[in-house]
Amino acid sequence: MAKTYIDGTSCKAINGQFGEFFNISVNIEKLQAYANEKGYVNMTMSKRREVGQYWDTHYFTLNEYNPENSGATETNNSSDKAWDISVEDIPF
Repeated sequence: MAKTYIDGTSCKAINGQFGEFFNISVNIEKLQAYANEKGYVNMTMSKRREVGQYWDTHYFTLNEYNPENSGATETNNSSDKAWDISVEDIPF
């Protein structure tokens, strides 16, 4: 699936006295174009390979994950070995 980059967003990592912070700016008018049927914009923030022209350190893409269309079920399948965990499998 191709990434949809969200226009009108900016994110800069800032190192402060208490650790790393993120300064995030969003153009509300541009963001409305990405809203889903419930009015939410689901975004994924990723680190840029190189700092951008305006010192952006991160970027946003549209998160279009929809659990109804993913093919996953909400219940565990007992025949699926990935969910078959016993006490002996725990390393401590």
